[in-house]
Amino acid sequence: MRSQPHTAHRHVSVGALHAYGLPNIAMSIVHLPTAIYVTPLYSQSLGLSLTAIGLIVLASRITDVFTDPIVGIFSDRNTTRIGRRKPWIIAGMPLMVGSIWMLFVPPEGASIFYLLVALSLYYLANTLMDLPYKAWGADMSPDYRERSTVTGYREAYGFVGLILTLALPVFLVQVGYTQMTDWVFALAITTAVAIPVLFLPPLLWLKEPAVTKSQRPPISWRRGLRIVWRNGPFLRLSVMSLFLLTTTTMTAALSLLFMTHVMGQAKHFPFFVMLYYFSSVAGIPVWLAISKRIGKHRALALSIFWLSLWSAPIPLLGPDLYYPFVALMMLKGSAVGAFYFLPTSMAADVVDIDTMRTGEARTGLYFSIWGMVAKGAAGVGTLIATMGTGYFGFDPTCASPAFAKAGATCLNTQSDLFALASFYSVIPAIVALACLPLLWSYPVTEERQKRIRARIAARHRAVPPGLGEAPAE
Repeated sequence: MRSQPHTAHRHVSVGALHAYGLPNIAMSIVHLPTAIYVTPLYSQSLGLSLTAIGLIVLASRITDVFTDPIVGIFSDRNTTRIGRRKPWIIAGMPLMVGSIWMLFVPPEGASIFYLLVALSLYYLANTLMDLPYKAWGADMSPDYRERSTVTGYREAYGFVGLILTLALPVFLVQVGYTQMTDWVFALAITTAVAIPVLFLPPLLWLKEPAVTKSQRPPISWRRGLRIVWRNGPFLRLSVMSLFLLTTTTMTAALSLLFMTHVMGQAKHFPFFVMLYYFSSVAGIPVWLAISKRIGKHRALALSIFWLSLWSAPIPLLGPDLYYPFVALMMLKGSAVGAFYFLPTSMAADVVDIDTMRTGEARTGLYFSIWGMVAKGAAGVGTLIATMGTGYFGFDPTCASPAFAKAGATCLNTQSDLFALASFYSVIPAIVALACLPLLWSYPVTEERQKRIRARIAARHRAVPPGLGEAPAE
């Protein structure tokens, strides 16, 4: 049966898209430094072992098992005068600023326990802010394609934030501050300003979407969790997200170490990462257009192939091939934007299955589980990257043969550096390719999502504009 043509209808104004996306600049100023600087800061500057750091990053995520569902459930059920999501974001703002300061301005001799406390507070703040913020975005439109537009705007603003975050170290390098400790100190100050300033416009002027109440008695949170467990497409998407975010975390965790020990270009690291994420921003409109033509899941599969293609040659490069390396990483980076906005848009679609079955809008609960998967992936990715390179002999406190100064106390061998390069590029690509079997027969297409939304509308005796009549199943 031929699918019905998509009827263009805007549920979210352009102004609202910009207002909603703006805070993601601030969240990127928080998330990028945490991903790329924590491992080298605490290993190279403070002397903690790579394996210990990986274990701490993973251990600090344990509290998310409890906090994420609590925030998700209560942000779904408790409606205040200013909305369901906004109070949680406001509560998390001071904790986010304080935890980032702890993390990036550690006292001399900071221990593993200090890192555990700082990271745990940071992840709690992230739960309070990022989870309701993304659930808010999923609530903004019921339309399959427009949801990609909402997440595309948000992630585009996020990548703008990444570029601005990297511009700060670039500026500092130009004026003579070439140490990583200088960069993270400046980023901690920037976070303290950006969080309140950039969240203020949507918190003041953007209304949260109205929630249609079910006529059925409310479902208990225990039964709600069981319903989530039976949502097959959501579980499949969660596993895919685990693989994809593990991929990007591995690369981020080892990025500065690779630039320092393999390429010998630590001073140019901010320039390099800026170019990498600029290519990610540039790729978002392309992947958005591709997803509208062939579907979100097929576009995501194509982006995985694209990333893997350009990851393969990287371990073969050395300091004499720095510019070809930058070119390869820009080609690879052009796929990364799809890894962030397409799965999130797909997650909003599978939440509709729950709403169709139960009559309740449990977006917060779903995105709490989504957040747990994302944070778990970051922990797993960091652990694999740090323990893997450490197991094969790489030591971040040792020099590399090509850049060793006279009197160096220890050297990494070429095989140690090859292990670092492999865990930086090829192994993450293999992890991403593991998603392909799950994407091959992904069941929630645009046509099925439209049928689901039509059933939801019929239950509430109102058909949303632009969705049309539901085709027969």
